[in-house]
Amino acid sequence: MRRLRIVGLAFCLIALTGCIAHVEIAGEVMGTTMKIEAVSRSLSKDELNRAVLDAIEAAKKVDGLMSTWRDDSEISKLNRAGPGEWVALSPETYEVLVKAVNVSKKTGGAFDVTVGPLVDLWGFGAKSPAVVTKAPTDEQVEAAKAAVGYEHILVDANNRRAARDAAGVEVDLGGIAKGYAVDLAIAVLKDRGVKDALVEIGGETAAIGLTEKGEPWLIGIRHPNRPPPRFLTTVGLENGVIATSGDYFNVYELKGRLYSHIIDPTTGKPITNNVCSVTVLAKECALADALATGLMVMGPEEGMKLVESMPGVEAIIAWRTGKDTIEAKASRGARRYRLSP
Repeated sequence: MRRLRIVGLAFCLIALTGCIAHVEIAGEVMGTTMKIEAVSRSLSKDELNRAVLDAIEAAKKVDGLMSTWRDDSEISKLNRAGPGEWVALSPETYEVLVKAVNVSKKTGGAFDVTVGPLVDLWGFGAKSPAVVTKAPTDEQVEAAKAAVGYEHILVDANNRRAARDAAGVEVDLGGIAKGYAVDLAIAVLKDRGVKDALVEIGGETAAIGLTEKGEPWLIGIRHPNRPPPRFLTTVGLENGVIATSGDYFNVYELKGRLYSHIIDPTTGKPITNNVCSVTVLAKECALADALATGLMVMGPEEGMKLVESMPGVEAIIAWRTGKDTIEAKASRGARRYRLSP
């Protein structure tokens, strides 16, 4: 589960003159990196710049609505409401919450939208201390687990509202909101007439059309044990999305042991199944984002079974076999990508 927090925006807009307008953006949003690259043969430089700025605003809006790091977000308001108290939600927050509950069901709770208390307990959440000095006790883990369970989330489609049916249950959209922000940014670009673009937020990526050279957007999947330019594989993306979750993104070490931000809701503890990287390709980045987290918890066997049962979804799952060695497996539709474990 990743932290949702606005860190500030320091974007650099670069527009190339000529028959092809080209804009690149690098900055931070939702507590992580953001990049947008867009090209157009029909829009002017100013029109393309405006479209990209609007896409940035869309991503910022997601953070404002759904971050547990902000007291004024809709999710924070939902988490403060009493058991059974309905809270009206914006169309965006309601849509993401429903998607998160559906993925929670689909993964059998491996991805759980209510895992927040455990995320906080293990030092990765909005309520966690700045520095973790010791692991929680088994008693603390069991107490936090008692407040975890997506079944406690109630939604009312007719009135676009949600509630929790038990005290202590908290909604955490950290495992899906960045993917949704990518989807929303792409939708804005399309609405503004942009046909060729790449949007990436914290490793969640979507592409439409082609690059300035007329080629698919080349995405390198980080190798869990090797720095770039060594990649696990590369993917040529055209009108698709890709999301990667790994045990190397957000970790800390205590007494020689590494603790990952990926929490198994069943055990209440960071995963210990040796899965180190999951990449998901799908039609929506929100789905890919959430599934990547769920598959990290499920492991290679059960995770790949789920992927093969879902039309339009492909995955690459890697796991550690030794201190510096890994193995990787791709679903049927992803076997065209050459893996370099």
